[in-house]
Formats: sequence, C-alpha cells, structure tokens
Amino acid sequence: MESMKAVVFYGTEDMRFEIVPKPVPGPGEVCIRVKAVSICGSDLEEYRKSSDRSMPPLIFGHEFSGDVCELGEGVTKIQMGQRVTVNPILYCGECFYCKKGLINLCNNRRSVGRTLGVKKVRCDGGMANYVCVPEFAVIPLVDAVTYNQGALLEPLAVSYNATRCGGFEKGETVVVVGAGPIGLMIIQYLKAFGAGRIIVTDIVEERMSVGLQCGADTKVNVKENSVGKILELTNGIGVDRVIIAAGVPSTVQDAIKMVRNGGNIVLVGLIRHNVEINPMDLAGRQITIHGSYMFTTEMKEAMEFIASGEIDIDPIVTSVRPLEDTPQVYQELISSNNKEIKVIITTD
Repeated sequence: MESMKAVVFYGTEDMRFEIVPKPVPGPGEVCIRVKAVSICGSDLEEYRKSSDRSMPPLIFGHEFSGDVCELGEGVTKIQMGQRVTVNPILYCGECFYCKKGLINLCNNRRSVGRTLGVKKVRCDGGMANYVCVPEFAVIPLVDAVTYNQGALLEPLAVSYNATRCGGFEKGETVVVVGAGPIGLMIIQYLKAFGAGRIIVTDIVEERMSVGLQCGADTKVNVKENSVGKILELTNGIGVDRVIIAAGVPSTVQDAIKMVRNGGNIVLVGLIRHNVEINPMDLAGRQITIHGSYMFTTEMKEAMEFIASGEIDIDPIVTSVRPLEDTPQVYQELISSNNKEIKVIITTD
C-alpha cells in the first residue's frame, strides 16, 4: 500500500504530522494531488474545541487545489492532469433542498474535511499529499488562476454569496464587521459591485488597515464606540447594510443600532451563542436580517473575479508554509498575539 504525508487531527489542540496510507478513489471518485490548502477559521475553531463535526482521527482541509492524478471507475467528465479545486459540500442530490438547488441546506450533506451527516461519515480533507472526492465536487481551474488562488475559491464563494445576500444595490453605504479573511474578501466584492461607501470595523488595527487596502473607505475600531462613530459618519441615519463577518454575539445588537430604518443585516459569521433581540427593533424599524450560509454554485463566479483581477488575494494571504509546519502553524494561529490573516499550506 502506498503512503503519503498528512496532518491528522486527534482532538483538542492535538494535530500531528504523520505518514499515512494514500487513499484510493472508489467508483465515481477522483484522486487529487494537493498543491495548496488553506486554513479556515472553522478549522481553528474545531482545533480549539473539538465537536462531533470533527471526530478524530481526521484530516482537515476543505479549501484546496491540486492536480487530478487518478480516476475511479465510472468517472467521465474529469480528466487526468487537470488543475482543479473542490466544492466541499457533498450534497445528496435527492432531498427537498437539493431539488431546489439549495445544496448548502441539504440535511443529508457530508463535507470534505469534516464528520457530518446522520452517520457522521468521515471525509478526510486536503491537508495531505492526496485526497479523494466525488467527481461531482470537482471544479476545473482556468489557466489564469494559480494553485494558491484556487485554494481560496471556497471562502471567496462564501464571501460572494454574503455580499449579494438581501439584494445589494449600487451606491449603498455598508459596514463590514470583522476584518478577517471573509470580511476582507467581502470588502473587495463590495468595491467591485459599486458600493458607495465601505466602513470596516474590528479590534485589530493592522487588519483594518488591510481592509483599507482591499477597498474600504473608512476604518472604525470597535473599542472606540463604533456604533456612535458610524451614526456620526451617516448624520445619525445609519448605514444601508451591515455584513457581520465575525463570530461575536454583541455584533448583532450593534448592527441593529447602526443600520438605518428599512436597512438590511447579513449574518455570515458563525455566532454559536444566543443573542437577545427586541423584535420591535426589527418590526418597528422594518429591519431585515438575512442568514448567509456557505454557497451553491458561486465558486465558478468567484473564479471569474480572480481571473479578471477584480479580486486580489495577495493582501489577505500573509504566510505560505510547508505541510510539515502545520501543527506549529495551528498553535500560532490560536495564540493571542497572532498577526496572520490567511495561511496557505503547500504540500510539495
């Protein structure tokens, strides 16, 4: 049996670089030689505090790109040697939501790099030399897109979906709460879509400065009464839209205060705690809150933005590290003095 290098998760803050058996594609599957894999914020959350979404032993990595190196029986649309990325949503295709095209809401879905589904099926991810996935999940890369860019098409699709959510209109004044990778990508899309004014908020000055580099017009530090400052910037009216790309519960209440009457709030950050809301703030001011969860087909649209140069990942990718460094990188990323935004792991 052939072997490969991989980084295996064994539980809370226990990530190990190991030699493991190389996977073999089953019927309808392809094997991909991974070139680049990105560390997602959800990976870090599972690393800090494991859940039934990451039952060990498990290879993380749902944001990656590489070359097709082996075809399973019955594969007809994907060819050997193709440069590809992967949509990690392994939907069933048969349920109510799948038939409506809402594959992100499929209750039977599995996910690359996670243990999801009724039976908690293990689906190893791309933090290894090789990974096998169903043919329907594979997305060929256009020539203009590099492996590193291809590894970020998944979060770029998440950001694209969130930016459009709720019917974005040109000229809007928008607050992006959180200058992490998703927030910074959203800022770039807002700029490309024709937002009138973009305000970025965070507690880390360096990240907000990158937000300005990505297209934001103004930065406001959350530590300095961000609600009051944003109301002041809008003559007391509030902004047209608030996109929450942070996982902090208080951001929801702040968003209600800073959005104008009749405005929209888009929640893409995964907040895992209860939040107290007065319904009169929504009904009496006609505020709409939209949930934006992952995406459906937007990875292809995101690739077009990358290929055209309208979206630039360079300000967001702060480090590129080799696979064997990954356990150390995870420890660095959860430390209180971490300055990284997005780290890409290379497997060569």
